[in-house]
Amino acid sequence: MPIPGLNIPYEFRKMLNMFLILMGIAIIIYAVLWILAKLALIPYVFFSIFPQIILLIIGIFIFYQAWINRKQY
Repeated sequence: MPIPGLNIPYEFRKMLNMFLILMGIAIIIYAVLWILAKLALIPYVFFSIFPQIILLIIGIFIFYQAWINRKQY
């Protein structure tokens, strides 16, 4: 249900929704890795480089969305 007085273009809403889904998945994976690291089932080295991996994935996602939508405007 749209919020009255808040007109968000459909393309922006779609990209925002995909970005929020990506962030939700990243938070879930991060939480699972944290639990596994605390239980000593995975080494802390992998857990410590995970934020950089997430930043790389987010950067690739933003670049991909910009590349796909470059001719739209």
